[in-house]
Amino acid sequence: MTGLRHRIKEAARRRGFDVVGITSLEPLAADLEALWNWCDSGFAAGMEYMTRKPGLHGSPKELVPHAASLITLAVNYYAASPEFRHEHLYGRVARYAWGRDYHDVIRPRLSELAAEIEALAGGSRSRGFVDAVPLLERAAAVRAGLGFFGKNTNLLQPRRGSWFFLAEIFVNVALEPDEPATQVSCGSCTRCITACPTGAFAGAYKLDSRRCISYLTIENKGAIPRELRDGLGEWVFGCDVCQEVCPFNRFSAESEWPELKPQSGPGPRLDLPGLLGIASNTEFTHRFLGTALLRPKRRGLLRNAAVVAANVGCTAAVPALTERIQSDPEPLIREHALWAVARLDRGLGLALAARASRSDPDAAVREEAQQVMSTE
Repeated sequence: MTGLRHRIKEAARRRGFDVVGITSLEPLAADLEALWNWCDSGFAAGMEYMTRKPGLHGSPKELVPHAASLITLAVNYYAASPEFRHEHLYGRVARYAWGRDYHDVIRPRLSELAAEIEALAGGSRSRGFVDAVPLLERAAAVRAGLGFFGKNTNLLQPRRGSWFFLAEIFVNVALEPDEPATQVSCGSCTRCITACPTGAFAGAYKLDSRRCISYLTIENKGAIPRELRDGLGEWVFGCDVCQEVCPFNRFSAESEWPELKPQSGPGPRLDLPGLLGIASNTEFTHRFLGTALLRPKRRGLLRNAAVVAANVGCTAAVPALTERIQSDPEPLIREHALWAVARLDRGLGLALAARASRSDPDAAVREEAQQVMSTE
């Protein structure tokens, strides 16, 4: 099967996949145990899909019973950009979301590659996935030789860094697996741990999602805890801090996928007054269609924008924030807008809070109003 392995990897690289590895479907036993411990510690926060059937994540064979091998692929999404400056107007976007939604971008090429593999392997069967199944894909990638786990829990490639998406193709052909990468580690480096603005690392290799900015601004469906709002800083969607400080990312090179470049999507920053002026779900969907920014929905992204507006001193957003407080149908947005206005214009914030404490129909908004009025 050596010749087939070579042809499969060549086909993957022709289609733009930067790194390719092959591994078996043996259970990811050690990684599954680590997942159990992580879930038991509460670090999964509100990500119920991680805790519903955690055993499945470490059992590739159960996902695709007819498969015999797993092909793991990495796509570089790195794009250079000038140093971010909020200018009291802008919020930062995590680099992975600068272009088009990676699911939509990678899936067609993955399907084409799967079809080519089936032809190369004489009519074999395959199934491809892009972040769509309960699989410890970073663990599978490590076993396939793509890299190693960093202390920031990202997959690090010693000569490429960590700005990569992962995808997988299961095939019902037994292919010789690749050896794990040469042993490399973070050594004594703890830059990612000490740089995290919200202290989300409970230790090396232990990320507490409850404090992680990426979780709080994307996956989190509820309020951002008051004690963590300042820590969000400029991040309106996701966070890159633990990757930006990683020494291995000095090897990063520009992605060759045009759809993932900032000019193809929202880019590195969002105008906060404009974002907070989006008054309907229809308008929101129209603006961000085809991008990862749809993930937290309008209620989540405007929640984030309110917090960031306060953090960067965006007084230009006060009119839009006031409108959100007075007329937005989403209590989550009203709640965070109250907090933000109180930070940007204390007098106006107190007046709006007093009114909300009496008349807002939502208990959480009324509680936020009381907090605003009780804060010296």
